[in-house]
Amino acid sequence: MQKANAVERMLSIPRLFTEQRPIWTVEEVAAELGLPVSSTYRYFQSLLRFEYLDEAPGQGYCLGPAFIEYDRIIRITDPLATVAGPVLAGLTNTLESGSTLILCQVYRRKVMCIHEQTTGNGPTHISYERGRPMPLYRGATSKVILAHQPWRAQKREYEQNQKEIHAAGMGHDWKSFSAGLREIRRRGYCISRGEVDAGRMGIAAPIFSSTGHVAHSLSVVTLDDKTSTADEDRLIMGIVTAAARISEKLSRSDTDKTITS
Repeated sequence: MQKANAVERMLSIPRLFTEQRPIWTVEEVAAELGLPVSSTYRYFQSLLRFEYLDEAPGQGYCLGPAFIEYDRIIRITDPLATVAGPVLAGLTNTLESGSTLILCQVYRRKVMCIHEQTTGNGPTHISYERGRPMPLYRGATSKVILAHQPWRAQKREYEQNQKEIHAAGMGHDWKSFSAGLREIRRRGYCISRGEVDAGRMGIAAPIFSSTGHVAHSLSVVTLDDKTSTADEDRLIMGIVTAAARISEKLSRSDTDKTITS
């Protein structure tokens, strides 16, 4: 039991390194986690040996190159990206230049972008890029996943983020919040405007696993003022159809694995 606790403490250290605070010293980590400096120093030595951490000369320590290697492996081998690749390639050809397709998944009670690709040579920058987590109540990509979560998970999200949910216009109480999520689920897609990036519109549809669970979504992000009603209808149809195809391919892939095993 003691050994498991030590492992958990050591693995909690890299999670402290963020975009806002990328450099930490041993003493700062020890104080943050309430650990003895001597134990923290030993954890750092192990993390440095496996290159999960690296030295930042004169400052402290930062995340190490091991994560870069792992990111490449994930990009190449991720089952969802492998299945979705051909579908996204076909969908890309139907989009206006500058549109961005995004694949996301649930991560630590948030929704994280795991793949994004932009079409053509138009304005391409969006802040929702690979590796960035987003709250479950912000943006179409997140909301469409939240709408398909179990009732208890939705209730917990509301109770812990009431102020932010009210500010996001998702309902003034639990009843209206829940009704809004049911409407997204009934429609099968979600649209948001300017919630993540000003002037951008997002359209998202859920991706279902073989068991009917939703932990992923597919979205398209485009310029709001350049998207007509007809364009919006076309994008909705394209995203919903593509997400359904990916869901079907995932289910087929899972079935094939079951048969071969």
